[in-house]
Amino acid sequence: MNTESFKPLRIGILGAASIARKNVRAIQQHDVTKCKVVAIASRSAEKANNLKTIHIDTNGQSDIEIFAGFDAYERLIKSNLVDAVYIPLPTCLKKEWVLAALDNKKHVLVEKPVAASAGHYETMIAAAKLNKRYLMDGTMFVHNSRTKHILDHIAQIERFGRVTRINSEFTFRGDEDFLSNNIRTQKGGDLHGCVGDLGWYCVRLAQLVSKKVGANDIKSVRVSGWKLNAEGVPIDATCLVTFHYNAIQERDNNCVLSFHCSFNHPLRQRCEIVGTRESLEISDFVIPMEGPSLFRLHSEELTVNDTYSVQSSEVVDVPSGPAQEVLMWMNFHTMCKSIEDNGWAKDQEPDIMSLISCETQVIIDALMESISCDGKVVNIV
Repeated sequence: MNTESFKPLRIGILGAASIARKNVRAIQQHDVTKCKVVAIASRSAEKANNLKTIHIDTNGQSDIEIFAGFDAYERLIKSNLVDAVYIPLPTCLKKEWVLAALDNKKHVLVEKPVAASAGHYETMIAAAKLNKRYLMDGTMFVHNSRTKHILDHIAQIERFGRVTRINSEFTFRGDEDFLSNNIRTQKGGDLHGCVGDLGWYCVRLAQLVSKKVGANDIKSVRVSGWKLNAEGVPIDATCLVTFHYNAIQERDNNCVLSFHCSFNHPLRQRCEIVGTRESLEISDFVIPMEGPSLFRLHSEELTVNDTYSVQSSEVVDVPSGPAQEVLMWMNFHTMCKSIEDNGWAKDQEPDIMSLISCETQVIIDALMESISCDGKVVNIV
């Protein structure tokens, strides 16, 4: 598509966090995203210009306005240069700046975890609806075409059976500097620690799965093991979330998510979805590895010859397309234009996606409550 054939969504970046670099590179694929970076705000002019340089190197675009200084965020949000704002700020700052952006009639894409609490995010959603602007979280794998293939497969109950368990892990080993100084390990920054930063992905995938197969109600959560740093921020946690099949009257009508998230272990980003007839395994569900986009299926069958041997698993190769971060910005553009043209409509896709984000935050909040209460079961009402 010719980039001149449409009016791009003009994006302002609030802050120069490392995650912003990936998004700047994604946005610049204008023919897919229909978005364009036009402004960057940072308290540090040097950081803002470094981010601008990355964009110039990848896109050749130099006409990006820099807002620097103590009031940089406020000036960008109030500027007529931008239609939407990307906010990768620390969690404890998100409510203030998301609300400011929405009140200034800007669409918002905010990094996860979306807020310090679900109550804060509910306030943001209300402001988005009031101002007729779209609010979306930055969970990239949701937009990956492989995710839809996986959900469509597990919905084939005659083949896959009923989903009863979801097992996942998302971990990486932070070095001493990360564990001491990174905002994700500081109570005044991202107070949810690894539960909000890494556990978010495990919870979000389980939500997509449970909603697809009809286990729509969240019943309870529990953290069975955890490690806190000196500030009381979790840096390792093993968690359980129970979803409930309302339409199934059997005694065992639950779908259980078990996951491990940690800043103390090597990179692991595996997920297993277990049905009563098949199981499905993904080895890179958050950040896709280079090469083919795959998932693996295992059947229930066991054959007996001289030795026991399990029937070979099936590898499903999903047709590749644009990177998931590029698709995220493309979908963000679509949602923003939909709301501008049609307004907020209950039970339409923008509303549903915002509610799922809020539900994810509810689960994260409950997991943090379980930790604070020595691992007790927390019921979700």
